[in-house]
Amino acid sequence: MISAEVVLRIHKLLIDQFGGSHGVRGKSSLNSAMNRPFVTFDGHELYPEPVDTASAIPESSVINHLI
Repeated sequence: MISAEVVLRIHKLLIDQFGGSHGVRGKSSLNSAMNRPFVTFDGHELYPEPVDTASAIPESSVINHLI
């Protein structure tokens, strides 16, 4: 799993390259988004397909305007 620190470094590089605002709304929200693909319920993965797993983090980031 990629760490929130790595995500923030990538974000900084992208902002430096393409423009935009630095910073994050809340590190706890970012950590929550990073952990979302690994959530289970009643012993079953909520995102069992690779495409679902891969899209869970960006979707959470966009919906919650995290970075």
